[in-house]
Amino acid sequence: MIHTAYFFVSGKLHVSDLSSFLTSLHDFSKKHSVKIQGFDARKIVDDDHLLFSIYRAEDAFSKGINEAKDIGLEVLRFSSGQRKIDKAFSMGLYEGENDSIFIFFGESDKQLKKIQKEFCSVFGLKESISLSLHEKKPFLMAQFNITESELDAVGENCLKDLVMERIALTGVTR
Repeated sequence: MIHTAYFFVSGKLHVSDLSSFLTSLHDFSKKHSVKIQGFDARKIVDDDHLLFSIYRAEDAFSKGINEAKDIGLEVLRFSSGQRKIDKAFSMGLYEGENDSIFIFFGESDKQLKKIQKEFCSVFGLKESISLSLHEKKPFLMAQFNITESELDAVGENCLKDLVMERIALTGVTR
């Protein structure tokens, strides 16, 4: 199936058992003929972070150099700044209360918007106030191996640029 549309959904989510949650998410995706990838919102700078990762993943698929067989996992890989898929899972959801972002991949915006309400109901996703970049800073720095001295050298306002640089460099060296 070719996924030509994508849609972001974010909110608070409680995951009591990660394995069961992922199975339910897979079943929901299959039922609705979509792909859904979840992220720990604390490790996503903003929509540009996800959009750039989607672009890089689509480019990897078009060139046949993708590491994952699934667009969601390939986006997760780029979003994490990791070359290996197993290391990219550090960007995903975890057991407990999650500030989360989900990307839905499907055939049309209409299809994706139609299932959003059901998704939120089935998984108990509740609206949340966006996290500030300041709140995300320790998570982003840890995820992308950004040191305090590196941030001091370029300035606090360049944290997003450093993350985007890590995404751009993902997969450059093979």
